[in-house]
This record gives sequence, C-alpha cells and structure tokens, in this order.
Amino acid sequence: MSYRWFWDYAGDMATDYGTHRLDSVHQVMAVDAPRSAVAVGGRYELKDGAETPDVLQITYEYPGFVLSYEASMLNDHGCGGRTPGQMYYLTRTTNDRPHGMAFYGSKGSLFADRVGFEVYPEPRGESGPGAVNAVDNSAGGFRAERLDVAGADSTGLHLKNFIECVRTRQKPVANVEIGHRSTIVPHLGNIAFRTGRKIHWDAEREEIPDDPKAAELLDRPARKPWDFI
Repeated sequence: MSYRWFWDYAGDMATDYGTHRLDSVHQVMAVDAPRSAVAVGGRYELKDGAETPDVLQITYEYPGFVLSYEASMLNDHGCGGRTPGQMYYLTRTTNDRPHGMAFYGSKGSLFADRVGFEVYPEPRGESGPGAVNAVDNSAGGFRAERLDVAGADSTGLHLKNFIECVRTRQKPVANVEIGHRSTIVPHLGNIAFRTGRKIHWDAEREEIPDDPKAAELLDRPARKPWDFI
C-alpha cells in the first residue's frame, strides 16, 4: 500500500478511498463533475519519506452545492458520531468511524458508508442564527424521520455484475465512464493542492482553462515502451 504515498505512482487517500466516496456523492446528488477545486494540507506529522499529505482538505464547487472532502492519516474517528449497535465500515474499535459521507440538508443530515446509513432530522422549531425558515421553538417535532439502517458491503454484488457483463456484453452498473468521471474529481483536488491555488474545470472539454501549469498535471510523459498513445 505504501506506493500510494508517492506522486509518481498514485494520489494519496484522495484517489484511494476518495474515489469511491466521491462516486457515491455523484450518484446521490445526480452530478458528473465539479466546477472548481481548492485544497490545503501538508505532511504535518508523519516523517517517513512519503510525499503526499497526511492531512488534506479539498473544497469543490458543484452546481447547487459545495462538497468538502477531508482525509487524515492521523485520526480514525472519521465522518461523525456513532449510533449504539450500528455497524460501520472497517471500524476497529467501539469509538472510531473511519470512513463515510455526510450530507447536510434543510430537513436533516444523512451519514452513510458502505454498510449502512443514518438520518439525523432537523427540529421543526429551529430558530438559531442562520436557521432555515426559522419558526417558534414551541412548534416541536422534526422535519424528517430519524433512521438508522444496517446493510452489507456490496462489493460482492459489483463483482457478480462485472462477471455477468463480461459473459453477456451488457454494460456494468458501475461502467468505465462512471469510473473515469469519479476518478477525475480527486485528481483535480490533488492538482489544486500541488499548485496551491483554486482551479476551474471545464467538464465538457475535460480541461483546466487559463492555467497551463495546472493543466500540465492532467497528464505525464509515459515511459517506454508504454508510450504509444
């Protein structure tokens, strides 16, 4: 796994676990690509010769919402709180929650990972600073239903679907185009981190306009004999 921490071979946690999480965000939010990305981070604590950051924060602008991607190699708590009895993906103790996604909406918040999800509803009577459609606190109740749903890792279903499609020549549920678009997103975050500035993305042309230095990082010279393309 250590190859992931060197730019010549990979793109850190963002292109590792991040690709999967960002793919799920695209599916849930019905989007294909961000408009821009800006990132901060660094190799703050781990002094092991690796190049990639041990803490990384990327902010993406999408049509209608903002996405924040966070990765830390120094802490296992992850995306949020825990519900008693709920199982979490790759958890190792009774306190950690190492992976997941959090969706914050006007009716509540959804925390999810590969093996389940939880909905934390917003109170109807919210009235604090920045409250959405604030009403009198005496109204009581919630804007959504409180849910915690346990599931199972669906990796096996993806493998089954892929094998079936190899045999039948049907298009897989997670086809190559979906994988391509989901992988672009963490690469853009890494480019923003490595250049130290906000980058803009033309999804139709698949280009970073007006920033030649950032655009150079979209590709690299291939080593012989793998340089035919």
